[in-house]
This record gives sequence, structure tokens and C-alpha cells, in this order.
Amino acid sequence: MSSQKIDWRPLYKKEDWWALWLGLALFFYSLVGFFSFRDILGWVPTWKAWTDISSPVAVPNPKLVLGSPWVNLVVAWIALMLLLMGPAKLIGVRPSEWVKGFTVIYWLWWISAIIIGYKPIANAVTTEFTFTLALLISLIIGNMPKVPQWLLNSARGEWFIKTALVLLGAKILFTDWIRYGGTVLLMVLIGFPAFMFLTFPLFKLFTRNTDLSVVATAGTSICGVAAAIAAAGAINAPAIYPAMVSAAVLIFAAVELVILPWIAIGMVKAGVLSPAAAGAWMGLSVKTDGAAAASAEIVARGVGLDAPLTIGVMTKMLIDIWIGVVAFVLALIWAFFVEPRRSGGAQSARRRPSPMELWFRFPKFVLGYFFTSLAVSALIAALAGSAFAAQPNPIDAATKAVVPVVVLQGTDPFRVLLFGLTFIAIGLNTRFSLMKQYKVWNLFISFGIARIVVILIALLLVTLFFPK
Repeated sequence: MSSQKIDWRPLYKKEDWWALWLGLALFFYSLVGFFSFRDILGWVPTWKAWTDISSPVAVPNPKLVLGSPWVNLVVAWIALMLLLMGPAKLIGVRPSEWVKGFTVIYWLWWISAIIIGYKPIANAVTTEFTFTLALLISLIIGNMPKVPQWLLNSARGEWFIKTALVLLGAKILFTDWIRYGGTVLLMVLIGFPAFMFLTFPLFKLFTRNTDLSVVATAGTSICGVAAAIAAAGAINAPAIYPAMVSAAVLIFAAVELVILPWIAIGMVKAGVLSPAAAGAWMGLSVKTDGAAAASAEIVARGVGLDAPLTIGVMTKMLIDIWIGVVAFVLALIWAFFVEPRRSGGAQSARRRPSPMELWFRFPKFVLGYFFTSLAVSALIAALAGSAFAAQPNPIDAATKAVVPVVVLQGTDPFRVLLFGLTFIAIGLNTRFSLMKQYKVWNLFISFGIARIVVILIALLLVTLFFPK
């Protein structure tokens, strides 16, 4: 009996797995600080409104300012660059490229944050505009001629955001899942199939190509680039198809990131949309993990509430987990129906899809997101039943003991920093010249129409599921 060896390489060669490992490592480091009664991560800088250039950033624990906040900025740059260098090498970025590329990406983010943080500017545009400025700066750089390859190789937006989302799980407690989880799941289960059924005929009308239409439908309906690649692999589509769709996804995601959050903020402030609905709209509409989470972050900061970020990311997570199921179903349809019909009824020679495809396609960082959420919730519950049992409200008392150390001064500064790096990476990787290079105007036109359809249907769904 022949046995096939298990390929363990994805565990240390794939961005998805490294997002899980790094996110969990930083999370456990914050737990060590909590249990040792020492603030280990409170030195990592975060943004603030400032008037004195000697102190343009905040340090969560003022006792851990290393002489000057500028020193904290430099130490965080070196520490994060070295922490990520080994994994970056394993996923294909040479250390020499990484040192240069990460340095540019890191300081572009902080230049954006410091510019918008200057109090007169911050008062005029609000600090969440930092994300938009970071994106605009990186879009300009990314679309210049002869952008260095070492910079593009280091701009790992999906890796940055997936690691940040593992850390975000620590902020979303089990009570949030009880409150919102069922509603979000039902909305997602109605939403993405509706998107697929409505956009596929549109792509078919414009492209006259079934395989390309399937890849484009997956990209605009589920989770962007990852879904396009998974769908293309499931149906054995030519490699150029996911490349074209990925270009469209990234370009439209960048445009949506500049526009949609501000529309959502305006609708919330006008009383048209609830904060929860605004977050769900970002998660349901924007199709890359980075842009979706970043959009929800902008909305959350714009309305001054955590709910848009919590629900926006929750929505995106619950969409992402279906990518494996969709790819598996597509593989079955193509293997048993489409390919035999194309070959005149002859048996298809391709490998039959295995149920393990569900696991291979499953986004692994989602496991970390759920784990950190569950771990912090379990810690709070354990303390509420023991150390804080005598308090009038044990859960509140335990939450106030855990969250400041583990989250606010632990995982949050790294999470916000990684969110910022994601914006820079998205801009650097968005090449408008791809529209001309691939000469696929029909695809891009239909993709634009499909995005409008998805955004409007998503808006309808979130207003139904999260009414005012």
C-alpha cells in the first residue's frame, strides 16, 4: 500500500501560516506581561494629535518612553524589522531587500501619521485621514516608473493585515460573538451567494468567457484575490485569468478604500445608518482583507466607536471561511459536468477534488483570530469566577483588569501599526498600468459595474440586519 508523505512546507513557507504564528506569538507575549505583572509591550508607539514635534507619537505606557518618543519609533522599527525578517525570507523576500523595503514602508506610514497628527490638521480632517493619506502617498509612489522590485517584494499587505487580524481577535470578546455573530453569519450566507448569482451573468455578458466569468465572480463576491486564485485553481483556468481579476480587485479596492468609509461615516452622522451597519457594510462590500479591515477601522475612528471595526472584521472573517467550500463546489461542477461536456462526454482526466481541499483553501489566520478572541474571553471569565467573584459586577471588573494590559498596551499598538503598513503596501501594489497591460477593458468595465451592484446590495442587507 503506497502512502503519500505530508507536505509540511506550507507551515513555514506561506504568508497565511506566518500571520497565524506571528500573531499568536505577539498575543502570548502580551499574556506573559499580564501574568508577570509587567508591561512588556507598552513601549510600542501609536499615533496621537500633537503640537510639539519632540513628542509626535503616543507611548501607551508613559513610564516606558525611552528618553524620547522618537527613540521608541526607532526601536519599534528595528524590532519589527528583525522580528519579521526570518519569516520574510522563508516566504521569498531576501534579507537585503527586506531591510530596505520594510524601512521605506515603516517610515512612509509614520510620516503620514505625523503629518495628519499635527493638531491643526487633525482638527480639520480628523486623525483617521492618516490611512487615506498613507494610501494616496503609496499609490503615487507605486505608479511611478521603475519602482524598485525590493520595495514591491517587501510590500506584503496581506501578510501584515492577516497578522493584525489575529491580534484584533483579542479585542473582540465572546460577548460580541453572542451579540452579533448569528446576525452577521445569516447576513453573510444571504449576501455572498446573492452577489455570485447576480454578478456572474454580468461578467458572462461582457467577457463571453465562462471560466473568466467564474474567476471574476469569485473575486468580487467572496474575498478578492484569494477567491479569484482559488476559483481559478478549482476549474483549471489559465493563469492569466486570476492575474487579470487580481489587478481589478486591487485597483477597485484602493478606490473603495478612499471613498466608501467616508460615505459610511457621513451616513452614520446623518442618522441614515447605524454604526454597526456601517461596519458590516465595509466587511460585506470591500473584497480584500486589508482594505475591508482598514475601511472598518476608518469608520470606527470616524464615528468614535469600536462597533464598526468589530462587526466589519467579523463580517469579513465569516465571508473568508467559505472560500474553501466555494472552490470545492466549483471543482466538483467542473470535474463532473463542465469538462465532460466540453470533451464530448469523455471522462475527464483531471484529479477529482478531495474533501481535504476544504482545509487547504481555508484561511489559516482566521484560526488565530478566533483563538485570541476565545482566549481573552476565557481569561476574563476565569478571573470573574475567582479573583473578582466578590465584586458587584465580576465580568466588568475582570475586563478592566485584563483588557488594558493584554489589549490596549499589549496587542493594540502592534495591530494599529500593522494596519498602517497594510495601507502603504496596498498602494505600492496597485498598478493602474495593469489595465493597459492586460488590455481587458471589458473585464474592468464589468468589474466596476459588479462592484456597484455588490456595494448597493450590501448596503440594503446591512440596513435590514442592523437597523437604526
